[in-house]
Amino acid sequence: MIRALVNWIAIIASLVGLIAAGVWLYLEYRWADWAPVGTEAEQRKAAFVSGPIGLEVFPLKYAAVLEKLSGKAFKHHPDDSRSVWEIYGFLPNPKAKGEPVCEATAADELPFGFNITNYVPVRAIQTPVKFAGLTCAACHSGVIRTEKGASDIILGMGNPELDVIGFSEAVRNAILDPGLTGKAILEKYAEQCPDDGQGFLFDQVEAVLLDQWLKGLRAEIEAGVRQYGLPLWPHGAMPYAPDTPREALEPAGPGRTRPFRSVVRVALALPGAENYAFSKIPSVFEQRRDLRPRSQYDGSIKDPVVRAFIAAYASGASPVALAKPEVAHSIRYAAAFTERLGIDTPLPRIGDIFPDLPEPDPAALAEGLAAFKADCAGCHGYRDPQTGYWVAEGARLHDFVPVDEIGTDPERVRFPNGPYLPLALWTALPQAGKGLEHQRERLDQARNSAVARQRMGEALLWSQQRERLDRAAREFRLGHPLSFAECSGGNCNCAAEQPRPANAQPLGTAALDACALTAQLAYFNNPIPSVWLRAPYLHNGSVPTLRQLLNLEDRPDRFCRGRNRYDPQAVGLVAPAPKDGVCAEPTPFLFDTTQRGNSNRGHDYPYTRAEVLADPARAERLEKILLYMRGI
Repeated sequence: MIRALVNWIAIIASLVGLIAAGVWLYLEYRWADWAPVGTEAEQRKAAFVSGPIGLEVFPLKYAAVLEKLSGKAFKHHPDDSRSVWEIYGFLPNPKAKGEPVCEATAADELPFGFNITNYVPVRAIQTPVKFAGLTCAACHSGVIRTEKGASDIILGMGNPELDVIGFSEAVRNAILDPGLTGKAILEKYAEQCPDDGQGFLFDQVEAVLLDQWLKGLRAEIEAGVRQYGLPLWPHGAMPYAPDTPREALEPAGPGRTRPFRSVVRVALALPGAENYAFSKIPSVFEQRRDLRPRSQYDGSIKDPVVRAFIAAYASGASPVALAKPEVAHSIRYAAAFTERLGIDTPLPRIGDIFPDLPEPDPAALAEGLAAFKADCAGCHGYRDPQTGYWVAEGARLHDFVPVDEIGTDPERVRFPNGPYLPLALWTALPQAGKGLEHQRERLDQARNSAVARQRMGEALLWSQQRERLDRAAREFRLGHPLSFAECSGGNCNCAAEQPRPANAQPLGTAALDACALTAQLAYFNNPIPSVWLRAPYLHNGSVPTLRQLLNLEDRPDRFCRGRNRYDPQAVGLVAPAPKDGVCAEPTPFLFDTTQRGNSNRGHDYPYTRAEVLADPARAERLEKILLYMRGI
């Protein structure tokens, strides 16, 4: 009798479990009800502006009440009246009406470059809880500030005000607050959006899911604290130094990231404390493959889709999230959008933003074009004034220039563990069949080579990478949808992890043309369309204006960054000098070019500053080049 009762209970429990699983799968299908909408061109723009890329940040309801619940955790000064989003340089959504952020209004009221999904961050599990995530446009869109205010949002422009690293540190600080719970989030949200209640049962389920999200994220942050240290911003390094300047705590600042610190941590699981490879957030317009056969300042990535994958992956998107159909679609289509942005989709000219700017003298403009062709086009090509298209011609265009030759800051290409990244990134996404076999062979070769050279730590690294690949291959048995080949040819020399002489010159473009990823001690010459939208200049953003880059003016050693106004005459940012060593709002970040990774030296083309000062004719020639460049 008892046995029969137990059997019936087991059967009923199994049926309940099956029904619950079926209901969950049905709901998951509803949450993930996705299909691309619109023409190809519309899909590409939507993917860039609002498409998910695996970077869900917060539950939507927490993002809605972030200011009320965790505002102090994000602010260096508690009396700062600005919103959290404004402090860290996120762009206001042009669709916003100033209404409270609720589920019905969030798509318009959250900052530009946010989207909403049902994916739990990292694990990409679908739940009834909505999450707010970043899109490509969050970083790669910006505004030009004039005396009259900000311009409309310009797609493809690197946001020179976005403080990604500072925001990430503040997120770590806020999430570790023990008072932050699922219940606290829902209570604060209910006060703000009283009409959004979905019933007692759903609220209980949602509270549990929010607590699980907090638990998982806190575990990751706690593990990171042991490897990377305590959050340093916004409340100082130590209790006795709460007013430590921002630049001393985390020296990236507005408009810059530390992408290779992040990618070393993610792809190699190694610390990045000694990584000073600062990079300004790049502009991504006119990325057509014949114009830019390789991307990144060092030409390390060949394919725009691979570039987009690595950007999302380094920022925290997991392979599982990147495999979701809508995420993989967004990665591919956003990359395609950047190839034609500025060609099919026009960008504003400097005169559109500054209508009072005098029209250039046609004769001076023609002389500027001729001088640019003679002095600059050899590395960058030029904009044909008749057709409006960029002409990709030049003896050193699409060539690697050794870092010692160009003379710019070397940290971007000499950071620790850089040569390991091409192999690690390529094998982060498993292929299938022979492609997977080749990935395994290459990792085994790297390990065996390290053993033969008695570099046992390196051998351990490649053994661990092989284990990661094998685990991923079991998860993605048909290969990851964003996986890619190491090279597109037969006899490729793409083994960047193999030793080379310390004084070896970079391999030429022809030798590396087929390689998906490279690691050269060099920078790569690419076209510079819409150069006026690329300020500040050099890869690390260390030169505020084009006038200074051309050595018509001294390059400042220390200047203030933040919400800088634009100077159309100098073609760049108005970057004031610090007063008594301190920068104040609206440009509170002190950029010190004497610090590691911040050098503003090099790229003295066509003349050094001393050569310009010594010969007025050179200065006159450069003025005409500047005039031409202002309009391209």
